[in-house]
Amino acid sequence: MSDSNLHQNTSENQDVQESAPATTGTTGAEGVTGEGEHKSKTFTRRSVLAMAGCGVAGLVVGGVLASWGVTSKSIASGRIEIRTTPTKMIVTDRARCSGCQRCEMMCTLKNDGRVSQHIARVRVWPNYNFGAGADTKDGIYDNCEFTVEHCKQCEDPACMNYCPVHAIYADEKSGARKVDAERCIGCGMCSQACPWNMPRVDSETGVSTKCISCGRCAEQCPNGAIKFIDWEDIAQKVIDQGVVRTTTLVQA
Repeated sequence: MSDSNLHQNTSENQDVQESAPATTGTTGAEGVTGEGEHKSKTFTRRSVLAMAGCGVAGLVVGGVLASWGVTSKSIASGRIEIRTTPTKMIVTDRARCSGCQRCEMMCTLKNDGRVSQHIARVRVWPNYNFGAGADTKDGIYDNCEFTVEHCKQCEDPACMNYCPVHAIYADEKSGARKVDAERCIGCGMCSQACPWNMPRVDSETGVSTKCISCGRCAEQCPNGAIKFIDWEDIAQKVIDQGVVRTTTLVQA
């Protein structure tokens, strides 16, 4: 399985700076506990993959992500798609999506103060063309699976590259690509440049809207079709399954 099939984003400039690690003790989602001391540690994509000694594909094959439904089989079938940011792994599960579009409504309610699915940063599209295989009769007229689309937080984002006023930037804390509302001129070049047309210009404000990985869509999905998984939780799975020694994890 190639890393490209898993849509990894692994550029170092996206990763969040980590606090100084402890040198002894055990670690969990709450931080690192040494002998008589407690030091917090922020786990990022880069640090966890370094600790595990493999890429995201290795975590999948090793079964580390199985509890979230991420397996080689589920990815190969097209049911599961994963994207990574420095702080989160975003998992979408087509089999769980009912097409209710609650994610779209809640996204705009939080970020725009009103329900406007046209400018939603996450979108639910009927699966007309992409199925598990040629003989599965996949699609809206048979099994009615849907495709949940969201910003890919690309390593080399076309939306940012083609913005004529450089209004799109990488947030230092989350690594998500954000729109500077004061710079944006509402020209729509970001939407045209994006292969998935994810950015949209709000007709009321004249400013482009874009996913900032806030996680509201995942929180409000009634079926768990969207998950934002902290790298801290993945780090704990790495330890629990013995993929890496605790000392290696602490020192990474």
